[in-house]
Amino acid sequence: MTQARVLFVDDEPRILDGLRRSLRSKRGEWDMSFVTSGAEALDLLAESPYDVVVSDMRMPGMDGAELLTHVSQRHPEVARVVLSGHTEREAAIRVAVAGHRFLTKPSDTESVIAVIDQLTFRTSTMHGVETRRLAGAVRSLPTLPAHIERLTALSGAADVEFADVAAVASRDIGITAKLLQLSNSAFFGARARVTSVDSAISALGLPTIHALVNAGQLLWSAEQWGPAVERDLDVIWRHAVATAHLVGAMASPANRPYAQAAAMLQDVGRLVRLTATGMIPNQAVDLSATDCQGVSCREVGVELLHLWGLPYPIVAAVAERDLEHRPPSSGLGVTAAVRAAHLLIQQTEARQPGVDAHDDELAELLNHLQLTAQPTDWRRLADEAAAQAGQSPAC
Repeated sequence: MTQARVLFVDDEPRILDGLRRSLRSKRGEWDMSFVTSGAEALDLLAESPYDVVVSDMRMPGMDGAELLTHVSQRHPEVARVVLSGHTEREAAIRVAVAGHRFLTKPSDTESVIAVIDQLTFRTSTMHGVETRRLAGAVRSLPTLPAHIERLTALSGAADVEFADVAAVASRDIGITAKLLQLSNSAFFGARARVTSVDSAISALGLPTIHALVNAGQLLWSAEQWGPAVERDLDVIWRHAVATAHLVGAMASPANRPYAQAAAMLQDVGRLVRLTATGMIPNQAVDLSATDCQGVSCREVGVELLHLWGLPYPIVAAVAERDLEHRPPSSGLGVTAAVRAAHLLIQQTEARQPGVDAHDDELAELLNHLQLTAQPTDWRRLADEAAAQAGQSPAC
């Protein structure tokens, strides 16, 4: 079995010595290198491949943010972990741009091992390297300009309401993904798994949200695209918002936050196609296509959510959205609930083109005990969800 290669970067030799000692038990699984500067790290990366880079943020000369930016550009297949003891909001912005995962400094050995073990696993079995390369290059997903403008206005208001910020953020795919990535990190104060935009904003706090929103194009890819791309984006956003609204009623209370997040993020892989064009505003990009440079867009999206450390039930539901589901009578679970909501929305005006109907499977899902136990006309509710999504500022 090939060892995973991990590169640690910190200008303090004592920190590196401490890491070397504490990670001695992993020497049989990891090939570890330890260097004291960004320049040394880039030289090693140019000589041979690595799977993960773990870097301190504050270093003389080339700091961690600059190093990891270079890594993202030259070696996007390398997972990037920020290890920092500084949590000022300005530093938080640079961290949010530079890394996939974030650890506080000092960090306990178990946390370091857990993060690196997760990042050495690749979700794609057939196109692991290429899928990691495409996903690893993504700094943020495209966001809708109207949503960034609304959040900017809200964050600048003296009497901003938590619920108003959550209402806008939760209707944007890119913002949802980024907030879940950051809030599921001890660096940003998370004490438990964060599964919804509401809980993400609560974990991060409105001052940090304000700083993130005001980062502008440093963090958010909000562009004015050509008419063809805007139409494709409209379809993706409307389907996501409608599915998230519907699955909120279909999923069990325990699974609801996971299911709604997965519904919003179900097509993140297709949005990666926009980042792959270099965000040229008027360049035509067929977002209905399922291929991203020879790899399934869904595989790329799943790998991205895994890199960003989103909870497993969300990642699994996105990965399995297009698979046929036969859930046990005990409950739909997250994946089957998202699948059922997606198939129902496919029979509304918020449908996605080019996706089969699967009428027999949908009928069986609608006959599940979890859904028949409620006196609900699910098809009518799906139509209402689609109409509500059509009134969203996203459309």
